Amino acid sequence: MTSQPLNGDVIAHDTLFRKDRAYHRYCIIKINLDYFFFSRFKMDLHWKDMRHDTEIHDVTGKALPAISVFSSSIKFLTDHLFQTLGDRGHPMETSQILFVLTVPAIWTESAKQFMREAAVQAGIHTNQLVLALEPEAASLYCQRVPSQFMSCGTDDRINSPGTQYLVADIGGGTADFSVHEVNEDGTLTEVHMATGGPYAGTNVDEEYIKLYNKIFGWKTMQKLKAMDMEEYLSISRNFETKKRLVCEEYSESFNVKLAAALFKRVKAKPRKMKKSIAESGMKDLISIDGDKIKFSPSAIKRLFCTPIDGIISHLQNLLQEHEKVKSILLVGGFSESKLLQEEIKKAMADKTFVIPNECGLAVLKGAVLYGHSPLSITSRIMKYTYGVASDSIFKEGIHPKARKYKDENGEFRCKRSFSILISKGTKVSATGVKIIRTSEPVTTTQMMIAERVYYTDNENPIVVDEKCKLLKGYKLSLPENNGKPRIVKSTFTFGLTEMKYCSEVIETGVQKVGTLDLL
Repeated sequence: MTSQPLNGDVIAHDTLFRKDRAYHRYCIIKINLDYFFFSRFKMDLHWKDMRHDTEIHDVTGKALPAISVFSSSIKFLTDHLFQTLGDRGHPMETSQILFVLTVPAIWTESAKQFMREAAVQAGIHTNQLVLALEPEAASLYCQRVPSQFMSCGTDDRINSPGTQYLVADIGGGTADFSVHEVNEDGTLTEVHMATGGPYAGTNVDEEYIKLYNKIFGWKTMQKLKAMDMEEYLSISRNFETKKRLVCEEYSESFNVKLAAALFKRVKAKPRKMKKSIAESGMKDLISIDGDKIKFSPSAIKRLFCTPIDGIISHLQNLLQEHEKVKSILLVGGFSESKLLQEEIKKAMADKTFVIPNECGLAVLKGAVLYGHSPLSITSRIMKYTYGVASDSIFKEGIHPKARKYKDENGEFRCKRSFSILISKGTKVSATGVKIIRTSEPVTTTQMMIAERVYYTDNENPIVVDEKCKLLKGYKLSLPENNGKPRIVKSTFTFGLTEMKYCSEVIETGVQKVGTLDLL
């Protein structure tokens, strides 16, 4: 683990972002004489509404702007690419390459835009960057993999026209689920909107660390982290290699040598250690012998229960909605887990499974295919209802009376009604569907139109309430009132991997084009 500062920069940083032998993802940033160690930081985008100034914390609790961490990681990858191309005698410029950045399909628009901004800060021009949804990329790749390169199933299960299959992209941090149908020309249509959650490989790791916290105490583990980061990280790293071997027939105990700080606590308080193990619910499954802690096979398998149960429940709910689905495509890093494969097959014995070799690389390889042929996906299903908060004309029996008020022209309006742009569940072309909205000032003295875009799980919201989440607000200046209509035309494009936006003040012709600044 090394880090080199960039020459001459006041804030200098370089990034290491790769898989080591234990497949441990991390990023080290050096700023002056201080080091920051970030691990599995991609999950921060899943839980937060990202903004330009959002900070994330490294494993020691120190904070940096999230955009800096992500852009540094992307820059390391692009630098490595150009170095490799040069070493192999194929030097290229950034302008010669179309970059494809994959994102989970369940991410919000702000998280996707955050990744685009991070890539731009890393030196990639926005016009040379395409965002691909991870389950779509994996699905495209598996459409082209011959049966001999499948570890389970055959390609004819998912590539015949009219076939519907469920894509389960189960990675390290998130699980994305979607249903695709094969068209006559071999392209794919999304039949069910992307859904998912945090059921993934990191959940198993988290359960493992929780055991250490219960047995040795949270304060002791934090002290170990502060005193010897390498020893602390080795706990997860050593487990990562063992985790991949676990299956139903797994019968090996997992013996781990304790770090010096933990062994010291065992010698000082042996009875307390035994009590902590008993209180962890694994009295007969975990033991401490000298400077080693021993986990039985049952104890290791139990760590998988929470994510596997969540995955199976989600799959079963989707299959109930789509009876035509006969096959399940398993991709993503956690899908390589034999125990996960066995439990899913057991729970859904009437389905066939298609699993490519090295299924953890399916998204990566599919992203290349998507970059060459983005129209291989012909349509998508909207995950949310999008709309604008507006004081529309009050409709008796529809709008709540508590929102009713009279404007200066004597018209009754509804305060913050939800003006729908597009509804959840709508099938839209992957080339984009444009929704045009016109608006004009409510008062004659109004010199600006300010609108706020919201999204919600509700298919038919009436007003903006606590179930609606703010996507972004935007403002447009208006010309002075000269008796002519002062109309603003806003065009929203849905169906692409990112939402696009364009607005125009009709009288002045002033336009704002591109994406809404969601950060």
